[in-house]
Amino acid sequence: MNSPQEYLANERTFLAWLRTCIAIVGLGFVVARFGLFLREFGIRMMIGKSGTLTDVSTHYASSFLGIALVLVGMGLGIYALKNYLDANKAIKNGTYMPKNSIIYSAVVGLLIFGVVIVAYLIFRIGSKIICQKTNTPGIL
Repeated sequence: MNSPQEYLANERTFLAWLRTCIAIVGLGFVVARFGLFLREFGIRMMIGKSGTLTDVSTHYASSFLGIALVLVGMGLGIYALKNYLDANKAIKNGTYMPKNSIIYSAVVGLLIFGVVIVAYLIFRIGSKIICQKTNTPGIL
């Protein structure tokens, strides 16, 4: 016999997934907008220094990362809905089995995301150090 607690627990899990999706989409929006802010600020700084527009840093990486985060949040929302519906069906049929694959996938995805971010930051810091030593404007 299926108890209401099982359905309510499934609903709480779904809502937790949705909160996570909202946070990821929001973070993606902020990251993308911050890249736009940096571009605008760079243009104004360059105009303010010399009176003309020269060698403006583009910051496309933050826009790409922001869009990727929004897409990940959207995909996670779709997965959350599918998981919720499947779990409800399995609870109704009495055949529910927990899924561990999403846990492993999330950890691997987070590790890959972390490695990409660290590599980007190392590249960015390294290019600034080289530009400072050679006294040339940076490319990033």
